[in-house]
Amino acid sequence: MIRRTQRFRNHLDDNLIHLRKNLFISPSDPMYYEKVIRYLDATSPEAHYKIGQKFERKGNLKRAIFHYKEVLRTYPSPFYSDANRAIRHIEDEQAAHALNMQKAFPEEKKGILPPFMKTLLLVLLVLNLLLVVLFAGNQPLYKTISSMKVWGVGSDITYETVDAPFVMYLAPETKGEAIEMALHKQALELAKEMPKMNILIYGVLSQDSGSIGKTMLLRDEELTKSAIVVAQYHPETDDRVRIRFLNAEFEKHQPLSAFGANLVRTALEAYIKDNGSPPDHLEALLQDYPNNYLSFIPLEASTGSNGISATFTGTGGWVYTSGAADPAQMFYANSEAVANTPYEPVHIEINKAEHQLKLVSGDNILWDKVIGLGSNDRTPQGHFQVKDRVQNPQGSHAQSYGEAGLGLGAIALHGTYDVSSIGADKSLGCVRLTNEDVQQLFPFVPKGAEVQIQGSAWSANKQELVKDAERLIPSVRPALDESPDSVEFHWLG
Repeated sequence: MIRRTQRFRNHLDDNLIHLRKNLFISPSDPMYYEKVIRYLDATSPEAHYKIGQKFERKGNLKRAIFHYKEVLRTYPSPFYSDANRAIRHIEDEQAAHALNMQKAFPEEKKGILPPFMKTLLLVLLVLNLLLVVLFAGNQPLYKTISSMKVWGVGSDITYETVDAPFVMYLAPETKGEAIEMALHKQALELAKEMPKMNILIYGVLSQDSGSIGKTMLLRDEELTKSAIVVAQYHPETDDRVRIRFLNAEFEKHQPLSAFGANLVRTALEAYIKDNGSPPDHLEALLQDYPNNYLSFIPLEASTGSNGISATFTGTGGWVYTSGAADPAQMFYANSEAVANTPYEPVHIEINKAEHQLKLVSGDNILWDKVIGLGSNDRTPQGHFQVKDRVQNPQGSHAQSYGEAGLGLGAIALHGTYDVSSIGADKSLGCVRLTNEDVQQLFPFVPKGAEVQIQGSAWSANKQELVKDAERLIPSVRPALDESPDSVEFHWLG
């Protein structure tokens, strides 16, 4: 690895990792993971898990649990299950230690009330009985009490309850009927052990085969936000197990799933235009430059899978049928939790007046970026198509186009090392983004996507920004060569 500011290779560079800008770090550094969190990714599951292990070895269990819980904020991740097990292990050890201490040093039994309070209550009771007799006249005592008390026949009765929350991990392909049966059975079994408790079971989808089907005590309230169903059972007040599917959770997946579907559909349409027919397999979209129509097949948001099936089974991932009539029927979500989504091509809209770029599909905006434009109004207006998707594009001058570029012909959308040009008019006609922004945008812009450049401000519309775009990115991406060293690009810059 040769850094941008040096001409010759340093023998230490092979053992260094570039975190950001001029910051390089060796994995052998004892503070490596702390620096990853500080300078690179504050939510890194791997870094938090490793730091949690370090604190656990030192005996600082409070800090260990904190970092393990930070791992659980990112789902799915390879460290999610390990962190969950580590938290349970620590809490079980703490509970066992507390029980041993209680047995070793039992507390002295004390009376419920001291003698003074018992005497005072007895005196008050006698005084109340005397007052009742005084006001009741000649009526018997029980009739007097009955006439004074309004009993409220038919009114609601409220019982004091204590919740016992649990989480049940479900496979994404599990049918609704099977989920209901599993929750019903589990609620009855838990009620046998805790008959006076209000049993709550939150059903959460999981990709971890080791946890699927298991029911555990809920220790992280954040899990309730991702629950797709909840079961409630309080046998003292209701003999029914009440199960409610959380449709709002399913609806949350709809915009992301729709964007993922339309990302692939847009690439398919471009492939058909270039080759005359759709590919037999989607791997044809994942090739080295210049045929890198896509950088990966996105995850289907509701199931967290990007597996491909030839027919609809509802087991997660996507369905691809090359012989279908149009892109919407060729490619769609293989999940009952996702409604049929229309084909709305993924495209880029650029507003020169506001120096703003949006990546759009229908009413959904995935990215909204500030850009730099050409000086003296050199950036042309009109409709263009993405012809080249390039990582580390080479120009006549080094670092002319930043870390990535989307070629439109004579101009391109590309990165820049001149951050001061963002939001200004300093280029020779190209659209500039920071290197970080262009790398975020790059994998979500397929080859063939349309780019609309207009001069005036956008009119008011109902477009909404879709959150959590990273959830579409698979943990393992195809090994594609998107950096053609032998090709020199001549974009305006």
